[in-house]
Amino acid sequence: MPLPYSTESLNQHAARSRVHAEWFTLPLKDRNWRGSSGDYAGSGVGSSLDFQDHRSYVPGDDPRHINWQAYARTGNYSLKLYREEVRPFIEILFDVSASMFADPDKAARALELFYFAFASGEKSGASTSAILIKGDHWRLVGSDEVFSHKWQEIAIQLPGIQSSASPRLFSLPLRARSLRVLISDLLYPASPEPLLQSLTQNSGRAVILSPFAASEAEPDWSGNYDFIDTESGDRNERRVDTSTLKRYKTAYRNHFSQWNTASIRNRAALARVPSSVPFEVAMKHEAIFSGAINLA
Repeated sequence: MPLPYSTESLNQHAARSRVHAEWFTLPLKDRNWRGSSGDYAGSGVGSSLDFQDHRSYVPGDDPRHINWQAYARTGNYSLKLYREEVRPFIEILFDVSASMFADPDKAARALELFYFAFASGEKSGASTSAILIKGDHWRLVGSDEVFSHKWQEIAIQLPGIQSSASPRLFSLPLRARSLRVLISDLLYPASPEPLLQSLTQNSGRAVILSPFAASEAEPDWSGNYDFIDTESGDRNERRVDTSTLKRYKTAYRNHFSQWNTASIRNRAALARVPSSVPFEVAMKHEAIFSGAINLA
């Protein structure tokens, strides 16, 4: 079902996302961050209670951190160093191309993932923002636009694209060392390497949540079909026999095999998320195992 969705439907997704954020969380605690003051371990020195190391005192250092017990023993000034506490940056990249909303179940799962990622980011105390992407086009949206659902008005206004167009992530204003969460079905014929390299540029960490429908992964086509290009609306009549269906399934499996291999090579956590099962079951399909999602 294409955009737009009713406010009532989106309110339901948003409400459920806050429940899901109590069960699952984005992977924030397994790396050091750089950013403003917050609750996560940083890669610098700060004033938290997490002791890190000692070093000699130099003029200009904060005297509150002098280790007076060590001075009493040695007569030399030294400092206690503590792990910096920072606030991570989470950037949610939501693919709003038409293929994401062509199947009702897949569309619902895509919306669940979008609202969950935002709710999880805010619950963790991270600085969270979202970017709507559609081929070459993108728009930055904030918390107010997400939970007031104004984001979908913005998404609808993005220009149409060709069915083969993949997102041009290198043009996005991504923060250095941020956690980038891409929500996309990944149904672009181009190589995944450029996209993944863009997603991990400037020391960013990449998480990919890819919703999919059973009807696209394991179709049971047989006979004459009128296929419709989800992006352009062009129709294509075609007869599907056993050999045609076999070639499609092989190409589909190979496509995501390439994505898996490229994700491992680029240290991105990729999880395909089925739309045919409840959210909590879908998260345990690949997301937990791949490290794309953690248990709260």
